[in-house]
Amino acid sequence: RGERRIYFENLPPQCTIRIYTLSGELVTTIEHNSAMDNGREFWNLLNRDGFSISYGVYLAHIDAPGIGEKLLKFAIIK
Repeated sequence: RGERRIYFENLPPQCTIRIYTLSGELVTTIEHNSAMDNGREFWNLLNRDGFSISYGVYLAHIDAPGIGEKLLKFAIIK
């Protein structure tokens, strides 16, 4: 079946994605740096310590310097 992962699409060339639980705990940080034509980044569903995350609802804060910020809410289900 392969590695578990989700993708973030249509990202600017440089941005930081921070994933949080609903209670505000930082799960992981992803640095995205790519060419203009590749606005895609994945998250392997592991936390900062390398352990699998729990199923549930998470928040993704995307911060792109000089462009702005975006907050996404998503669910990981079994």
